[in-house]
Order: sequence, then C-alpha cells, then structure tokens
Amino acid sequence: MKKHKQLFFTFSLLLLVCIQTVYGQNLKELKLDNKLSVLNDKAFFNFPAAAVNSARAADIMSADYNKNLETRIVLDEDKMKLVFFAQELFLIGDKNLFDDVSKEESKLNFQKKLLSDKDQLLSILCTPTVFDTAADAILINRLIVKTQDNTVFQIDAYINPEGFKLKNDFTDLSKRVFETLSKGTRIIDKSAREESQKILGTKKDFKFSLPENYFITVDQKYDFQVFHVHKYRAYNDTGFVSITIYVGNHPSYFYKEYDIDINTAKKVTGKFLNENVDWLNFYYAEENLYIREQQIPKDNLEKGLILHVAMLSNIETSIADLSKIVEAIKVK
Repeated sequence: MKKHKQLFFTFSLLLLVCIQTVYGQNLKELKLDNKLSVLNDKAFFNFPAAAVNSARAADIMSADYNKNLETRIVLDEDKMKLVFFAQELFLIGDKNLFDDVSKEESKLNFQKKLLSDKDQLLSILCTPTVFDTAADAILINRLIVKTQDNTVFQIDAYINPEGFKLKNDFTDLSKRVFETLSKGTRIIDKSAREESQKILGTKKDFKFSLPENYFITVDQKYDFQVFHVHKYRAYNDTGFVSITIYVGNHPSYFYKEYDIDINTAKKVTGKFLNENVDWLNFYYAEENLYIREQQIPKDNLEKGLILHVAMLSNIETSIADLSKIVEAIKVK
C-alpha cells in the first residue's frame, strides 16, 4: 500500500512538472500581434491574440468605469489568468522620473530599472520580489510610463493563484508586452482654458474656467452624472486636490461616508452659479483630509434636480483655490 502511494505521488509530481513545462513553453511562444490601446488611446501595447479588453463590471447603482481613467485587459490560459490593469495617475514626470520612482519604498520590495527611453516615451519596470499569494490577484509586474505630453500612467500585471506556479513565465510574458509600448494618439490638454460639458437630461452646459494642469472627467448612468475636476501634479508632489459635482436626485454627502459628526462642520459663505451657498467644512484627521461641500437644489435646471458640490484636499489652503474654480462655473 505504501509503495502504491509513493508511485501515485511520483506520478502526480511528474504530471504537474509536465503541465508546467507545456504551459511554460506555450507562454514563451505566444506571439504579441494584438495591438490594443490603454486609457482611451493614451498609449498602445502588443498583447497575445487571445487577450481582450474587458472593463470591470460596475454595480448597477454605480457609473460605468471611465475609459480615460482605467483599462483592463485579460488573458485566459486554461484556469490561469493574466490581467493587465492600467490607470491614470494624474501626475507629471520629467527627466528625473526614474530617480523619483527609485526613491519610493514598498512592502513588495520592487526591483526597478529603466525599460525604455525613446520616441518621447519613458518607461520604468518595477518587479516585486515579495508576493501576496493569499490574494485573488497577485501583482507580478508594474510599468510606470511617461508619455509624450509628460503625463504619467501605471500599468500592472496580475495573475490568479492558479497561475502562480508559472509566475516566472507570466512575469517574462508581461515584460515582453511592456517592451512593445508605443505612442498613443490622445494628448492631454493641460493649458488654462474654458471648457463646456453637457448636463445630463437638460439642454444646458456647465462652462468651466480651468487653470493650468486641470482636467475634467465625466461619469454617468441613466439617471445621474458626476463631473470630476482633477489636477495633474508633479510626480513627487504629495499634495492632491479634487472637485466633484454630482447631478441627480439622490446625492450623498462625503462627510457621512467618513462618519464625521455634522456638528463639527464650520460654515463658510460662498457662491455657486451666482447664488449664495453656506459651505460645510470638515477636517478628517485620520486621513489628513479637508472637505468643503454642500447639496444645492436646482429646479431651474430640471425639476427635482440636486447638485452635490464637494472640494477635497490634504492641504487646507488648497480649498480656497478650488472654491475659485467652483465659483467661476457658469451654466449656458
């Protein structure tokens, strides 16, 4: 009986080695002839033929994921899965980007190297040496990319636990994909400018006066819309700012999401669309977060419509700068 168990164990081990060898060879032989864009044509990579652009599924009550903000490309190999996930960072890089990335510390203890620097593109490969094998998605490679407009995005490569037995082969495959980086056609306009955005369910537009380095993205579902005003900042700048304008019938205050007591609010009078507004101001010490927000009924745009305007930053003085942008918004 003991001999049979040993034979079964030996056969199982040989079978596993054979499977790993076959799949490992398959991964090494995969041709990269499937050119796909990331972040709505911000850049292109060549993937295996079976790789598909597959956006994350959004909750029925949530807006669909914005193609300017993220791209998810999936490769299935039997029960193994390799997922590339690109995301906009709203950062600006310069000639010192590699030095800035090299200074960053992580629990994953990345090995970093300059992968490419040509055709106005710069890419930095970050390969972890520590892996979270208990996770459903295990990070095996990361690429930081500075595009021709000097904005920076990140694309990560993940495998599922089934694929971990071929970690090295998947890592090599993702590196081969990263090496195919080529220029995109979508250039980010970071100039100071006037920009109009249509208001869902109406025949009117918001007209924004944007300072330099500000950028708008819009999320929407069938019955609501959310405008996000982002700011591109230097890669090593730890400050952040954002403006959110929700247009719909079921707004939700941010302070409630952080369980902040309404009684801690400080009220500041300001203006929005030429009307006085008593802004609610909060400081959430746990995340060093400053919030200025208010819900504003706007029946003159559409009956029952409510606007939720919120400004967030980790720097208190930045809230005043955001307020100037909000006060300059017009409806036309």
